[in-house]
Amino acid sequence: MGKVLDLDSKRKRLDDKYPLDKEEGVVALLTQLHHVRESRFLRGDYDASVLLLDLAQSIKEARLTKRQQLSLYLVYGRDMYQKEAAHWMNISQQAVSDHIRTAIQRIVEVNEKKEVA
Repeated sequence: MGKVLDLDSKRKRLDDKYPLDKEEGVVALLTQLHHVRESRFLRGDYDASVLLLDLAQSIKEARLTKRQQLSLYLVYGRDMYQKEAAHWMNISQQAVSDHIRTAIQRIVEVNEKKEVA
């Protein structure tokens, strides 16, 4: 007899680990962005691809300001400290932190609305 495979189990684990309708899930995904991208490209992980596409779509739907987008990119995409990103953007570290916090909240709001619908 063969094994029964649950093809949705990995997707469920990723959804449980990185729920985009909760702040801690978005932060966890942003923090592990390089690892998830690596899974996508090096291992051909389809579920990681879907998760990254969901995040990109959520960011688009959240209609973030350019400063919010840049703050997310520099801190999570380029692995800069907030202080470095602030210097690069010519703003305070607190402003970078505020942009990131607001961006994450808007991403969560977009995904909460999707969960209700």
